Amino acid sequence: MLNSTSPISFGRVISVRGSLARVGILPTGRMSPAEARATVGRFVSLRSGTSTIVAMITEVSCEHLPTSDQYIASASVDLLGEILDSAGPRPRFQRGVTNYPAIGDAAELITNQELRTVYAPSGSDQINVGTLQQDQSVTAYVDIEEMLSKHFAVLGSTGVGKSSGVSLLLNEI
Repeated sequence: MLNSTSPISFGRVISVRGSLARVGILPTGRMSPAEARATVGRFVSLRSGTSTIVAMITEVSCEHLPTSDQYIASASVDLLGEILDSAGPRPRFQRGVTNYPAIGDAAELITNQELRTVYAPSGSDQINVGTLQQDQSVTAYVDIEEMLSKHFAVLGSTGVGKSSGVSLLLNEI
């Protein structure tokens, strides 16, 4: 399970290009093996000045690293949004990035509290759709109005629960 209070730095931003960034992954000294798993689908926080950018790992590689490099691998991340502290009585998540990370900014494993902020219900028309695979203690909500006012699709391989997911959504609505 993720540490809920103190973030653990596991790398540094080494490049930024639009809504994508690359993170150099440092050797894991004070992390447990479960925490150190920088795998596709994991959420990370990028500390950029006064902003906390939420990103998702989309690729991890150790190919073409210089032998003198301090990093053991690199990860591509999609910048999903940022957590705003000054938006009221509690932090809130906003899609999109206004303050982009710079080279050298810290990359940390996302904390339990940050995940809760990202997935917190933001309106009255929210439905509970389950928990996150990355952290089972975080409940995920969907905004019904937002979902139904746009095109959306339920995609996945055979047997992953598409029909059950659609049934859950319809029952909750």
